[in-house]
Amino acid sequence: MNQSELLNRLKAFEHKEVFFGPQGFSVITKTAVLKKAQIGYAIDKKGASLVNSDVGNWQSSWFVIATDTELGDPYFIDFADEHLAVYTAVAEEENQWQTTLVSASLDGFEKCLTAIYQQCEQKSAMYLPDDNCIFDLQVLESFGKQLVEFSQTNDFWQHFFVGYVDWLRDEHV
Repeated sequence: MNQSELLNRLKAFEHKEVFFGPQGFSVITKTAVLKKAQIGYAIDKKGASLVNSDVGNWQSSWFVIATDTELGDPYFIDFADEHLAVYTAVAEEENQWQTTLVSASLDGFEKCLTAIYQQCEQKSAMYLPDDNCIFDLQVLESFGKQLVEFSQTNDFWQHFFVGYVDWLRDEHV
């Protein structure tokens, strides 16, 4: 898949901006924004490459496709993976990235976003929990299992739900 085909695939996502409590995903669907999204990851502001094959550095096959709406962290695919696995990463130091698998495939990532949207239909991030939030831990556990099934990975989604439950506990009055 080339970048043009990828962009068409991202445009076809049913839900391009999805929120769950304070957390959210924003899928990039415009060429100019997609190119700009690579700045700070694959290239610097002047267009110079930040790619390095050393472990922990940004890899040439990684391509940012979405952002975390709360923290701004990247969600990116790995073009070297035939299923286009989706990852997120946090910078540990300059151009040193700690990656986490979000979904074993781009299709799984899309299914997760659709499921999140259908579960709560939030239009924006929430700062304080309201009556529409899911407080039932059994419902959250069941929903989490569904996302793990779609994504074929557990660690990211476990952390995602821990963050949600912590937010409920901290903010619910």
